[in-house]
Amino acid sequence: MSKTLEISDFEQELRDTLPETHRLLQSASLRVHPNVRRITLHGSRGPAGGYRDDSDIDLCLITDVDNVKLPRDELGHLLKSVIQTTLENSHCPVELDLVAAFDRNGCGLACFDVNSYDELRCEKEFKGCIGLYKIQKGFDGFVPPISQVSKWYPFLTIWNR
Repeated sequence: MSKTLEISDFEQELRDTLPETHRLLQSASLRVHPNVRRITLHGSRGPAGGYRDDSDIDLCLITDVDNVKLPRDELGHLLKSVIQTTLENSHCPVELDLVAAFDRNGCGLACFDVNSYDELRCEKEFKGCIGLYKIQKGFDGFVPPISQVSKWYPFLTIWNR
């Protein structure tokens, strides 16, 4: 397997606005696959707030994987490896709930470049335009293209390559 990247330099905004989540992620020795280019934090331990002590940490591993160049089975194998790399090599005190995102329609995933849906100016947006792969919480493979971009907000970018 390719060399993993250890994430220890989280964005300052995570430390400043969500110190408990930052502490948990810092202690996790979070490792990612080399195809991960950005990590975003979602859910109750993210900007949405309202977590309980037993809440998991919802992370989106945004990849640089080009789905056009890979056959679907190879793409699935690679994305599964992306998630497994983090699950098998990180030691978070709470459960990590991971999804791998890939560019499904050549938009560059610009939706993850802005802080709010109101700021998004994407002419290629449609329901299911973000490619998703998941192996936890009832999923094992590609998530059907049902997700709306607006539902991904709020989120916080916690790491960028």
